[in-house]
Amino acid sequence: MIMRTWRQRAILAVMVTSGLLGVTASIFDWPRTTLAVLVVLATVIAVIGFESRIRQRQLRSRAGRLQASVRRVEIAQDRRLEEAVRERVLAEQERDAARAELSRWDDVNRVSYRQSIRQYLRVVRAENDMQPAVRTSARLLRFKLRNLEFAASHGIGVPDVYRVWPDLTSMELNDLPDRFVLKADGGDSATAVLPLQRIGADSYQLVGQERVFTTAELRLRLAQRSARAQPPFFAEELLVGTDGRAIPNDLKCYMFYGHVGHVLVRRVGRHGVPSTNRLKFVDEHGQEFGRVAEGRRHSRILELPHAWSDTIEAARHLSRAVGLPFCRVDLYETTRGIVLGEITRAPSGGNERFVEHHDEMLGRRWVGAQARLEIDLASGRPAGALFGPHADLHLYPELEGAHPAGSATRAMVDCATWCGEHTSQ
Repeated sequence: MIMRTWRQRAILAVMVTSGLLGVTASIFDWPRTTLAVLVVLATVIAVIGFESRIRQRQLRSRAGRLQASVRRVEIAQDRRLEEAVRERVLAEQERDAARAELSRWDDVNRVSYRQSIRQYLRVVRAENDMQPAVRTSARLLRFKLRNLEFAASHGIGVPDVYRVWPDLTSMELNDLPDRFVLKADGGDSATAVLPLQRIGADSYQLVGQERVFTTAELRLRLAQRSARAQPPFFAEELLVGTDGRAIPNDLKCYMFYGHVGHVLVRRVGRHGVPSTNRLKFVDEHGQEFGRVAEGRRHSRILELPHAWSDTIEAARHLSRAVGLPFCRVDLYETTRGIVLGEITRAPSGGNERFVEHHDEMLGRRWVGAQARLEIDLASGRPAGALFGPHADLHLYPELEGAHPAGSATRAMVDCATWCGEHTSQ
């Protein structure tokens, strides 16, 4: 057996030394006392050597641990230094970007969609604070039922409206078709848009999800969203896409008084679950812009609707008739043709971000739209939204004279004059 530890080696050395001393003593006939003294001396020497070796090993071990500790400290310091340098670089990049953005805003020859829509929202909020007796076109644009009346007057398809309720307590769903969409008239968010399917007595399932509601639960859900779900409430037709999907592809047209900025083509996987949505941005000819929206996933596999030209023409017509430099016209390609979803004055609350060159392109569209609108107003165009001659819907029957959208004045014109192509282009 090979002895590897210093203790084992020391014991072996003592035993061998003692044995050699014993043999030597017997040969030379040493006295026993002399032999004992030599054995003790050999043992002391072995113990001292053993302790010395242990001390050396301990010192080497401590030195190794100290070196490792020093190395860890150095690595931590290096990491902190690298992190500090990285944070400094990022801070400098953000500062440079902010300076560049400020420089762009200060340059009268450069424009920005993001800044234009934020200024637009400031004006709308100022109008709200003033509470004038007459509501402007921008303030009326948030009412969904009025937008349906407006689109129908221009011959654009709209969903059938089954029922309108002045408040949640009067909302009853028993006499509705099995599939419908429940909406609030006032609001700027899709949080109060619920596509539903009846699956039993007073039992309604959210289309594309497993969530089931009773009428009371739906009332509560809308009441909890009162800031974004204002009365009246209504049930409308659940549209079906040309491919048979319960939720047709959404065509969100960013319009600048008759001109197209871009169209957001969106396919909804599950209602209310943004991660299942697929989208892409295209121009009026269907050509892709690529990844121009910050923080949004893009999909190139989405197909354009067959009635693309009809979609673009409907969006152009409505945006001219709205009488604002910008609005978003949401359309669907359905089994009934092109149908209006809604018209929005500030998509995503004005918080969308686009890459710089695209933001500037949309900003130029905005400026051009404002100029064309000003020219038309100076040429005799009535201010505000212009209703057409095709249909005369009134979806606020119980609220006439009370609701601001239902009682608002309608300016009706011949579409050939102000809603089609005109001379201010």
